[in-house]
Amino acid sequence: MPWDAIPWRPRIHLGLFVHRVDGLAPGLYALARDPDKVEILKGVMGSEFCWQRVPDCPPGLPLYLLQEGDCRALATTVSCGQAIAGDGAFSLAMIADYMASLATHGAAFYRNLFWEAGMVGQLLYLEAEEAGIRATGIGCYFDDPVHAAFGIVSREWQSFYHFTVGAPVEDGRLTTLPAYNFEEEQ
Repeated sequence: MPWDAIPWRPRIHLGLFVHRVDGLAPGLYALARDPDKVEILKGVMGSEFCWQRVPDCPPGLPLYLLQEGDCRALATTVSCGQAIAGDGAFSLAMIADYMASLATHGAAFYRNLFWEAGMVGQLLYLEAEEAGIRATGIGCYFDDPVHAAFGIVSREWQSFYHFTVGAPVEDGRLTTLPAYNFEEEQ
């Protein structure tokens, strides 16, 4: 669960901007959600990346360090200057195997890629909440700078959605009201 809800192999892979995660060096990472796509991603992404398997990762989680370094400013820049992308524990780009998906399943599969990205996002929301932190989608991002950050020059792969995970910052402009009070209604 929930991955058995989609009848296709994963088409959304993650390019991560890691800032503050215990046990991981800051830098750029790739998570190939389909292990069979690791070699393809290596060919699509920049040749300068080291593709070092993260040593303490579970065997079924193909997470790779691409390049160590402080990428907070880069994450912020590619997310339309939104500080939340660089201020949290990590942010990520959901990168779709775009053209091959459409060639295999037809043009209408475009919406399925968004459904899959939505599933990834919902899981991130739930896992962040369980860990006692927060997460949010980032709807504004620049495709071309994201592609450049990960060395993607082919239009075959596309940045599809962005997300960030970290400690919450309360927004004083918002008002939170109590949940429904059923006793008052009776």
